[in-house]
Amino acid sequence: MKNSDVKIIMANAEDIEINKNELALRLKTDRNYESEVLEKCRKQFSAVVNYRCAYIRIPVDLSEENICKFDFAQVKSKNLYKNLQGCREVFVLAVTAGIAVDRLLARLNITSQAEHFVTDGLSSAAIESFCDYVSDILSKNLKCASRFSAGYGDFSIEFQKPLLERLSAAETLGITLNSAYLMTPVKSITAIMGVY
Repeated sequence: MKNSDVKIIMANAEDIEINKNELALRLKTDRNYESEVLEKCRKQFSAVVNYRCAYIRIPVDLSEENICKFDFAQVKSKNLYKNLQGCREVFVLAVTAGIAVDRLLARLNITSQAEHFVTDGLSSAAIESFCDYVSDILSKNLKCASRFSAGYGDFSIEFQKPLLERLSAAETLGITLNSAYLMTPVKSITAIMGVY
């Protein structure tokens, strides 16, 4: 069942400028690297990517040390607690590049290892860039903490489950979790972003 307070942000491939430094890091190249393979992979990726974000803005209770209480769960995390110090509200968000990117990567894994490697790096850099795009939209005229994702430091990856349920992510974004708390589509990210 979809929670009525969940809002959606969508973007087209041309709306998202992929961060060159992030791409260089993923491909283990310099930031000005260009090639026919990279250009081909860009076109293939742009043709299938479906950028979407689901988010909510809710209060956070930080009254107990190292405990962050949200309306859907509480988490014990020294790292997240420190990140959210001074915040009274948070944005809870999930972003995805869509299932068609997973299908493209699966096909390329069989047909071209080189294109698979480049497209995998490209799509990882792209979803990070979409996260930045969403963060810029959400933080407009606000002072916000940096994004913090489950799996960083002592912030358990198991928090993905209640977070995705709260966002109705299966319905809104098509994101599901496996027993190891890994998401499908693979190029998906969840995060908490504090609001001061």
